[in-house]
Amino acid sequence: MISGIFENCVGSNDIEISLKYWAEFGYQEVKKGQLEAAQAKLLYGHASNLTSLRLQNGNSSEHGLVRVMWWSEPRNEGLDNTLPVVVGSRWFASLTKDIYQVADAFTDDKYHGTNWIYTEPVRAIEGIGNQGKSLYNRFVGVREMFVIGSQTRQAFFQRYNYNRPGYGTIDPSSPLLVSEGTHSSIVTDDHTLSSFYTEVFGLVPMEWNGKQSGYQNPSTRQTLMLEEGQEFYLSVFSSPKAIAGVLQVYSPLYPTPNKSEYAQPGSLGLSLFTYQVEDISKFRDRISASNATSVTPIVPNEFGEPSFGFVSPDGIRWAIVG
Repeated sequence: MISGIFENCVGSNDIEISLKYWAEFGYQEVKKGQLEAAQAKLLYGHASNLTSLRLQNGNSSEHGLVRVMWWSEPRNEGLDNTLPVVVGSRWFASLTKDIYQVADAFTDDKYHGTNWIYTEPVRAIEGIGNQGKSLYNRFVGVREMFVIGSQTRQAFFQRYNYNRPGYGTIDPSSPLLVSEGTHSSIVTDDHTLSSFYTEVFGLVPMEWNGKQSGYQNPSTRQTLMLEEGQEFYLSVFSSPKAIAGVLQVYSPLYPTPNKSEYAQPGSLGLSLFTYQVEDISKFRDRISASNATSVTPIVPNEFGEPSFGFVSPDGIRWAIVG
């Protein structure tokens, strides 16, 4: 029923700047739509006139798209410079062919006045991999970095000495050689509620779900900007239909502010994830029968597609697209 994370939705206060930014990462406009304030309030819970652009990276049309949402009256400033692992936070990740080229681009842009927060590329081991031991037994894993700014909250990673076909497709026309979004992350305060994504969404849990990680892993500490003693639980869920479009759920084991109010439709910056389903009426019945709240009727979204919204038990706002 689920095809995976369809779009990473970003509230913008300047569509032209957003289009210029995303073009550097291989995204081009494929659709444009609008909603009046009353319609936007019904679907997204925020009463403001809305203009949205759907952006696609190369030929990747099934997951990892970007939706730029321009609100005539934004709800708030969004997550802004909030660090990654804070309750209510969101981000997504993309594969790149040359992570140092990406790092250099953000370094140069920051030097000339743009207010980016980013980490330097660092070696990391995914679920599988090994540290390099010699010229003949080389490192297997990724290098990754994290970027926070007005246009995005995004991790970038480059693979070394292994491949996962279908998990990130880099279009050669992308100026910075970056793929569509491969996985998206949310931060919640109660990890037991992540069962909602298997029991109701129908996603497939990874075998090592509920693992504890954090500052003791040097690469994780650097990439997620953690301090001494900060650890979290992590679970990962995949679509039954596609290798990419993965959802990651983090739950910090230390107190953080709750920033959920700044990561929902109407907020600037990354503020919504959408899922695409085959039978939206049946899926809404499942959501309505669960402990989700604020379930809206199915109505046309700004692109004329059947859609509805709700808040999952962990406090995260979602939009479903048929």
